[in-house]
Parts: sequence; structure tokens; C-alpha cells
Amino acid sequence: MKFASIALPLFAFVTSVAAQASHIGYPTAGTRIRPGHPLSVQIVKDVCSFESTGRRAFADIQRWLSLWLRIACGGSIEVGLVLSLQTCTSAGNCPDPVDDLGFILYTGKWTQTGQNLGQGEIWDNITVTIPNETFTNPIPAQIVENRFHLIGAGPAAILETNTVAVQIV
Repeated sequence: MKFASIALPLFAFVTSVAAQASHIGYPTAGTRIRPGHPLSVQIVKDVCSFESTGRRAFADIQRWLSLWLRIACGGSIEVGLVLSLQTCTSAGNCPDPVDDLGFILYTGKWTQTGQNLGQGEIWDNITVTIPNETFTNPIPAQIVENRFHLIGAGPAAILETNTVAVQIV
């Protein structure tokens, strides 16, 4: 019983954090972007799902997990989203996206604009304009997503940072 009282809350916390994770759906790695031109950036959040095994011995566990995932996936409170563009000295050698945001492309909140529940995803498409700077072409860069949101009954504060490597041409 003591194990369950420790393991279940830990599992619940990990599940709720993972349930709210996001990633950059577009542009994909290697996309070539041009200064002064618009770019659609897609921020994708994973939606929880739980498939039953149909085994009777696990029925109680399955019911508990299913209930927990419905609670955990109830959503997060979006606080803010920052999209930025960092130039890199070489491919894979970029500044730390937490310490140096680079060119700020967007500040605001994540707002759902589409969904594909069959694949367990919801997303927000945000159109930004790449700065019209003089870059030594082509130059490696990365799109940076910093998303701040609150999850759980506490709630807990979560700062996510995701990047995708692109080329400025």
C-alpha cells in the first residue's frame, strides 16, 4: 500500500506533464527560409489517449489510468508563448535557446486553431515574418519555441523550450 501511495502520485505527475507537451510541427528540420518573407510556424500539443488491453486482470488499473488521463488532459492554462529565430555559427552549434532568444518573431498565447484527434494532436498555426537582415547566405539557424503554461490542481509552472534547425537563404 505504501508503494502505491508513492508511485501513483508520481506517475500521475509525469503523465500530466507529458500530456501537455508541445513541439514544433512546422517548419521541419532543414527547411529553407528567406529574410523578409512570412513563415507559418505550427506549434503542436499532444492529446492524451489510453488504449484498453481488454484483459480482465488489468480492468481496475485500466479504469484508473483512463480516469486519470481524462483529468490530466483537461488542459493547461496558457500563460505565454515566444517564437524566435537564432542564427548559428555552424549547423548544430547554436546559442542556448533559454539564454539567448535571438530575433523575437512572436509573443502571445497558444490558441488552438486545428486538430487531428485521430493522431492525438491539436495545434496553433502562427504566421511570422523572418527579419529582413543581411545574412551571409546560407546560414544555419533555428526556430525557438518557449511556451509557459500551468498544469494540475496546484498548479505547477512549466517552461518548455523546443527548437528546429532551419537554413536562412
